[in-house]
Amino acid sequence: MDLIVPSQALILWQLIMVAYLGFWMYALIDCLKNEFRGPNQKLIWVLLILFAPIMGTFLYLSMSQSSKVKRKFDPDFMRLKNDKTT
Repeated sequence: MDLIVPSQALILWQLIMVAYLGFWMYALIDCLKNEFRGPNQKLIWVLLILFAPIMGTFLYLSMSQSSKVKRKFDPDFMRLKNDKTT
């Protein structure tokens, strides 16, 4: 039965869609977890990712690094040391 056997084009298309879905999920989760400099930038990026998925995903992944707030690594090791001695 030749109708059940998938062609190579179908398998390639499915692999591309799975890869794109991974990029889309990564962009959406990354956007929701990060803080942005402007008050409405997160909302704009989320709407762009949701309502223009192909263009919005790749625009976010390529352009959002400049608008994110840089995280500061400032652990308080003295507090941890004091907690263990009491």
